[in-house]
Amino acid sequence: RLQWAEITPLTSSLGNRARLHRKKKKKKDILSVDELEKNSKKSDDYSSLLEKIRKQVDIENSSTYTRKPHDEQTSLEATVVMSTVSEEVDAHAETVVLDRNELVHAIENEQAKEIKKEEVEESPVVLEVLGLKKRIGLKTIVEDITFDMHEGEIIGLLGPNGSGKTTIMRMMVGLTKTTKGDVYCFEKPLGLGKTAMLKEVGAMIETPEFYNYMSGWSNLKQIARVCGKKVTRARMKELVEFVGLKKVIRKKVKTYSLGMRQRLGLAQALLNDPKVLILDEPVNGLDPQGVQDFRNKLKEIAATGVSILISSHLLDEIEKVCDRVIVIEKGRIIADDKLENLVADEIIKTLIKTHDVEKTELLVRELGVRYELTKDGFVFENLSREEKSRIISYLVNNNVELDTIRELHTSLEDRFLQITGGERK
Repeated sequence: RLQWAEITPLTSSLGNRARLHRKKKKKKDILSVDELEKNSKKSDDYSSLLEKIRKQVDIENSSTYTRKPHDEQTSLEATVVMSTVSEEVDAHAETVVLDRNELVHAIENEQAKEIKKEEVEESPVVLEVLGLKKRIGLKTIVEDITFDMHEGEIIGLLGPNGSGKTTIMRMMVGLTKTTKGDVYCFEKPLGLGKTAMLKEVGAMIETPEFYNYMSGWSNLKQIARVCGKKVTRARMKELVEFVGLKKVIRKKVKTYSLGMRQRLGLAQALLNDPKVLILDEPVNGLDPQGVQDFRNKLKEIAATGVSILISSHLLDEIEKVCDRVIVIEKGRIIADDKLENLVADEIIKTLIKTHDVEKTELLVRELGVRYELTKDGFVFENLSREEKSRIISYLVNNNVELDTIRELHTSLEDRFLQITGGERK
């Protein structure tokens, strides 16, 4: 039997243990509450972030789309409405409902268009000319000629007589030995003694030569045998029709005019279905209608992916057909740029011609506008739309009869003369 004095300390010890247990439990409960508050705070942060994202989407899209829940048991569609953020709401505006799948499909289509656009802009290089040099004795004909050709590109090679255009073309196809430099077609060497890639190149250098005692058709057959590719009879007929020689193709070449020979030369250059076409003065001897037909045919050929290098002394024809222009002077490249960049005007000039020059000059001076009086009329530089309207209105209100109003643009011929230092005669 325990005495009271022994029971009292035991009871006290048990009570202390109980109190300690309760404190620990309370502390654990407090920690749980803190964790809950922390989790709640994180949840609030996520909710706030989602709300911001939703508002941003509202602003950018301003549309309504329908989202299907993943729960298979629910057949109803959950519709999420994105309100249009606008100061003025049109009550009659039509609400567009977009399915999520349709939205994804539309985005994929846009991305595909962007990729296709980049591919068009960055078409592959089909031919590279690297540092070509030609030296005869102590005289350097051409030096450091470097450029490349892209798929479907038409390049105009321009230069004064004797600048080396024909020499460059002859070195490219192996008709002339190079002193220095390399030519690559689809990353494979091309030139004198390097004939493996000639089957991918069609050329008409200077005046095309044929067997005069044979017909045009027989000449094409002979060239087809040695071109390196199989050429079908159907292909030959197609080319004859394409160059417009169907009526005379069975006649002997000695009866052909210069224009007919040029057309036959184009046909033989296209026989092997080349990827690169090199043409030296191809419109020589052609009448105006023939020149126009030839220009249209070049555009048709380029549209199939064929790259064309063409030299010509008819600058207006080069301007109408080429995408890019390379200017040669004294055997060196002095300009190589897109045609639109080459002829772009830094100063936009406006020509106004009237029937009363003296009165017009007095009125223009009253307006305080700078001008230059030429034989063609009054030339103004960089006029704004408002300034142009003010000048015209002021002249008309003062009974001045206007003859011509137009913008003056720099032609390829003007730019060519500027680059080469020539003068218009």
